Amino acid sequence: MKVKEKKIEKVRRMIADYIQSEGCSCCADEDGQKEAEKQLAKLLDVPKWKDGIGYNFNKFATKPTIN
Repeated sequence: MKVKEKKIEKVRRMIADYIQSEGCSCCADEDGQKEAEKQLAKLLDVPKWKDGIGYNFNKFATKPTIN
């Protein structure tokens, strides 16, 4: 398997894990979401917010909500 294919497979799995960890407020896996976000940010070189809480995925959004 080529490196690009492995990376796509890894991204697909991480996104699937993140989506799976979501849910309504009573059954969301918050720890799972945080871990999935961390792994995706690391793989995709997404920087942390200046305050260190979470990762600035907004920077890469189609329509960023914050500058």
